[in-house]
Amino acid sequence: MTWQLDATAQSALLDARETTPLQLLDQSLARLDALEPVLNAFTHVDRDGAQSAARAATERQASGTRLGPLDGIPVSVKDNIFVAGLPAQWGSLLFRDFIPDRDDICVERLRAAGAVIIGKTTTPELAMLGRTDSRLSGITRSPWDPALTPGGSSGGASASVAAGITTLAIGTDMGGSTRLPAAYTGLVGMRPSTGRIPRRYGFPATCIDFQVIGPFARTMRDMRLLYDVLAGPDPRDPYSERFPPAPNVTSGRHIRIGWFTAIGHEGATSEVAATVAAAVASLAGANCEAAQVSAPFDLGALRGFHATLTAAAAARIVVRFPDRWRAETCDNVRAAAERGLAISAAAYVDALDALAAWRADVTTAWGEYDALILPTTAAPAWRAEDEAPPGLTPATQGMFGAWINAAGLPGISVPGQPHPDGRPIGVQIVAPFGHDAVALEIANRLETLAPWSDRWPAMALTV
Repeated sequence: MTWQLDATAQSALLDARETTPLQLLDQSLARLDALEPVLNAFTHVDRDGAQSAARAATERQASGTRLGPLDGIPVSVKDNIFVAGLPAQWGSLLFRDFIPDRDDICVERLRAAGAVIIGKTTTPELAMLGRTDSRLSGITRSPWDPALTPGGSSGGASASVAAGITTLAIGTDMGGSTRLPAAYTGLVGMRPSTGRIPRRYGFPATCIDFQVIGPFARTMRDMRLLYDVLAGPDPRDPYSERFPPAPNVTSGRHIRIGWFTAIGHEGATSEVAATVAAAVASLAGANCEAAQVSAPFDLGALRGFHATLTAAAAARIVVRFPDRWRAETCDNVRAAAERGLAISAAAYVDALDALAAWRADVTTAWGEYDALILPTTAAPAWRAEDEAPPGLTPATQGMFGAWINAAGLPGISVPGQPHPDGRPIGVQIVAPFGHDAVALEIANRLETLAPWSDRWPAMALTV
């Protein structure tokens, strides 16, 4: 069926005129209508806008003037990213009536490429939770098992792609919010180097420069397709113009890898650790050499300044609503904001100083490796109503993700060997700043060694 094809294959059908953008959209919306009552993956569906974009793409197809491989392909955009004329509620009652009047740069680029935006996907309030649940949108569930979470904060995006509603999605990643949901739902999710995908015109930054645009896909060729459309400098985002020369990465290049599955006394479950070890072992047959290493960062120091910066961010956002925020925010946001309001200016600057020193230490401790391989999450997906997997805390569950944001590095999660009970498990590849191509190349090799595109949740196959 067409919906089971990745975006690259769907685009080839469009080139051959064996389907049309309108037909792809009809299929996408039919799947959404059938699955959304269970998944709760979308906060807004833009049927009229999507129909208009698909008609224009169909006209270009008929005239032989397709804009490129994304032209006519349905995609979704996370609720906290600005799409002009569509609600951007940030998963919060505070923003329930907000509609931006312009697109973020990533959305501009999607439109310019001809992509058909079908709607906005769910996120927890202010994208500050490792599962997707808020007073505005309720609980989002996984197509692998509706009792489980698809993760957060890009839970709606991951559910959409995992269920075959769209082949591609755009999320954000502040502490793992693209990579962790991808791991829980058997997808490819990426956090590019800070600035690689430029941003402008959006909500206030949470945790300074930690958050980036994060693409989702089912296959590596689709990830590359979407990444190439979204990435590249833009003068409106100075970060996007400050990159070192990229390494020369070829499919046959020898790659040195360090890997780990624990940080101090905390670590992944035995099943997750086994999946990472299996991925590392397989790469020996793909011109890679690997050595077990220690994590190149101080987890305690990270948690210290991260808590200060995120609490301050929550406070600076909610104080714009002095008469409403205490009554209208979720428990986790309200608690973070209260902590943030108690932070002094001196303590905040101390946290920034600690971050700067920590970043330098990460670079120093990295070693001679082209990349690191590690778990994406400490455990697979868990009950959608619970804060964390049994026996773990949210901090432990996310311990392998947030450090990459703090350091500004590129990280990508790809499916590894599943848990014995069938739940997806993600393997994470991290490269030095600006070396996104290295992470993408290693991910390509893992996909070649153990393809995952035919792994579908049972729910997706029922529609």
